[in-house]
Amino acid sequence: QGQSWRLKRAEMAARRDFISERAKRLTSGEGFLSKAGSRVLKNRYDSSSNPQGIVDFGVSENKLMFDVCEKKMAEAQMQKLAPHMLYYDEMAGNSRFREALAEFLTHRLNAVKPLDPKYVRVCNGTGPMMELVATSIGDPGDCLMMPMPCYGGVFWDVGGRAEIEVVPVHLSSKMSEGDTEPFQLSVKKIEDAYNKATANGKKIVGILLINPHNPLGDIYSAELIMDILNFCHSHSLHVIMDEIYMLSIFKPEAKFTSVLSLPNIPDPQRTHLVWGFAKDFCMSGMRCGVLYSENAEVNRAVDALVYFNMIPGPIQHVLTEIILDKEWLDNVFIPTKYSRMREAHSYMCDKLTALDIPVRKSPSGLYVWADFRKYIKPLTPENELALFEKFMDAGVYLTPGIEAFNCGEPGFFRLVFTVYREHLEVGMERIAAVLKDCAKHGLAKPQADKGEATANGK
Repeated sequence: QGQSWRLKRAEMAARRDFISERAKRLTSGEGFLSKAGSRVLKNRYDSSSNPQGIVDFGVSENKLMFDVCEKKMAEAQMQKLAPHMLYYDEMAGNSRFREALAEFLTHRLNAVKPLDPKYVRVCNGTGPMMELVATSIGDPGDCLMMPMPCYGGVFWDVGGRAEIEVVPVHLSSKMSEGDTEPFQLSVKKIEDAYNKATANGKKIVGILLINPHNPLGDIYSAELIMDILNFCHSHSLHVIMDEIYMLSIFKPEAKFTSVLSLPNIPDPQRTHLVWGFAKDFCMSGMRCGVLYSENAEVNRAVDALVYFNMIPGPIQHVLTEIILDKEWLDNVFIPTKYSRMREAHSYMCDKLTALDIPVRKSPSGLYVWADFRKYIKPLTPENELALFEKFMDAGVYLTPGIEAFNCGEPGFFRLVFTVYREHLEVGMERIAAVLKDCAKHGLAKPQADKGEATANGK
């Protein structure tokens, strides 16, 4: 057996010699989100074909609107096929699509001035667009700051091929002077992170902000955004504002401020908006990310790089028709989506509250940020991961704060609530069963089976 293992290791090492050093770096370690997602994809819950499979509360997708989208997609104008859709076209988006996007974003973002289509670029996803922008504004080894916890995929988006490092601006559940709530962002925290990084020899080229935030669900105030813009301007830093959840604000009383709605942006040449269809239009499979930047050099760089990230013509046509139909958006899609989101959000929050799990009161996003510290004893990163594994063993996937979002302290998980209703109910039952087991046996003892929630196919 020892010889067999040595031969296997030698064979694996030989295979590594087939690829470049760059490829070795890119394949050296699979990220947590990728590994967890693969486990779910191989064992997805289905009430009929795989009732013991894993219910997915981990991937941030909105699955509440398929029936509405299906009906829209069946309309005659969606089926149109024109010659330009089958042949080469403008790589960063055809003119009709970019004109429609400029009009759509001007209205939906309450932009301070009409957006110019010549500053619009599109590619096959918001993550790829992040890579294009990061590649355009920084060199390998340069750094972007980002508040933490944050969407964990950004480390791959800007760090994979672009080789941009991420400098955390750590937010804490313990409120510091001037805070009004836990995990609150402030310019002082950004400045402290900037000063520490530069003192250690890091070259900071900008900051990446997600507004509304993932995973916290917070919406940044106009005052905070402007303060951040002024700070970045004083240090000649780029600001990449990811507003991919701007139409996923389900509480009507919440006020959203887009960076493009602010008058007198201090440095428009270093202010870049990124948005996409995945979250707000419940279409992560359509693969379309959008950039709005008035910087001609950044756009030239994106134009050169987007050769590898073009969107098929028929998809551009479908998305154009969708965003041009204001009556359908305002009277059907958006109100229906918000109503369903509110119902699902309330259901999940009520169930978590009944389990004595505090939930962050946030008005936006497809998820909740929940505090499981009560059930993690002792409270360590290792035990947070142990609780994650107990959830997975019980057939429900929710993402842990440290591994998935680079949270600076253990005990917090993100749970996506925009899932099929049956999945929502089954998943919450399984969470309840795991926590009941933890209360009785702690984290060390594994469940004897998948718990009470998996009985009778649940």
